[in-house]
Amino acid sequence: MDLQIPTSTLIGFTLALVRAAAFIAICPPFNSPVVPVRVRVGMATGIALAIAGPLGATLTPAAIELGPFLFALITQALAGLAFGFCIFVLFAAVQGAGELIDLQIGFSLGAVLDPLSGVNAAPIGRFHQVLAIGILFAINGHVLVVRGFLRSVEAVPSGTIDLATFGTELIGLLGAFMIAIVEIGLPVLAALFLTEVALGLIGKAAPQLNVLVIGFAAKTFVAIVLLALTVALVPAQLESLLMQSIRAGARAFGG
Repeated sequence: MDLQIPTSTLIGFTLALVRAAAFIAICPPFNSPVVPVRVRVGMATGIALAIAGPLGATLTPAAIELGPFLFALITQALAGLAFGFCIFVLFAAVQGAGELIDLQIGFSLGAVLDPLSGVNAAPIGRFHQVLAIGILFAINGHVLVVRGFLRSVEAVPSGTIDLATFGTELIGLLGAFMIAIVEIGLPVLAALFLTEVALGLIGKAAPQLNVLVIGFAAKTFVAIVLLALTVALVPAQLESLLMQSIRAGARAFGG
């Protein structure tokens, strides 16, 4: 028995696989090096099978030619990267809040390799990143992310997006995330600033004390206590940022 696959379906699956692979390659938490490559390939293939039909149905006979086909591959890859980047910026914002705290305490001097991102990161920055990933799965955010990607394919099967609209949404998203970095880290940063002031006054009052050693221990204690008290505020903030990311990606694709 011969198995015949329509050309449009095969090309649609190829385009869908390129778009899904580009999305998986940049979108956290799927892009983490701790996720095996075969798992990421399997996820991209599964998503491609789900969207191959709509993409194949939109193909014209001219799109099957080599030139238009190569252009369509590039367009689909850029579309997948564009949507995934909106989610990538979200995790960068959450980790950035932790990096600010690390910088204030002095932990940034002891940055080590982060297995989740594959780059050097300080302890509190890594803590915020792991916390964000845990919260994402706890609130079924990974399902929302994949569903948003599928909706972007339904909205723009060809992958062609308005660069002006995407740029506007991205700038607004970056601005919102810069504010979120400060909001997430502000309670701890404010307490660390007051600790610095108190240590400066102690150093003036008792010059014989080693303020450098005492200050490192004091700031570490204050940061850990404040992190324990404010960690409950992160889930609501993360959920709000996630919805902003998905909505920004949807608007960029005309949704």
